[in-house]
Amino acid sequence: MITGLFLTTSLAVIVTPGPDAALVTHLVLRTGAWQQATAAAVGMIGAGAGHAVAALSGASMLVTQVPVLFTALVWAGAALLFVLGVKALQGAVRPPRATVPNAPEPTPTEPPRTVWRCVALGLLSTGGNPKVGLFFLAYLPQFVPAGAAYGRSLAMLAAVYLVLGTLWLAFLITAVHLFARRVRRRGPGGAANAMVPRVANAVGGMVFIALAVRLLWQG
Repeated sequence: MITGLFLTTSLAVIVTPGPDAALVTHLVLRTGAWQQATAAAVGMIGAGAGHAVAALSGASMLVTQVPVLFTALVWAGAALLFVLGVKALQGAVRPPRATVPNAPEPTPTEPPRTVWRCVALGLLSTGGNPKVGLFFLAYLPQFVPAGAAYGRSLAMLAAVYLVLGTLWLAFLITAVHLFARRVRRRGPGGAANAMVPRVANAVGGMVFIALAVRLLWQG
């Protein structure tokens, strides 16, 4: 049932840059740690599972039959991306905190409230995009073998897709974290290190706003 074509096409879709990849990359570069991005990834996979359940149960069809609901969800998702973009740009132009030359870099720690907030961001990032559920609805049935149990086959395909998505997010978070840590270690000191989150905020802000515009344009 799980064919090479399904794995290949699924990976091609998963690694395509989008709001989820932009969010976890932004969180890692902004904080220098992986905890926030991992928490957001947990929310994303949870929302993806919710979309899969909605598609399997037929609830996603409701979105296609009620244009007002679809439009409202699209605008909600775009609004979230726009707010994230504005906040990131504000962080980019905000004056950096004063640093002590040659002082050891503190170990990033995240309070539980911040971690749960990132989980919520991940849930909203994926859950606020109705096109994810519609994608499952259109994509997965193509790989159900003839004569196979339809519901069970769709559930298995959705589970494999979510596992691939989890592995990709884990790889992306790890790679960006290692890159950010290497840049900070090679930097000459506080000024250079302080520029990393500011640049991340600037780039992330523009990406989030661009994704919001694209979501509205394609919606």
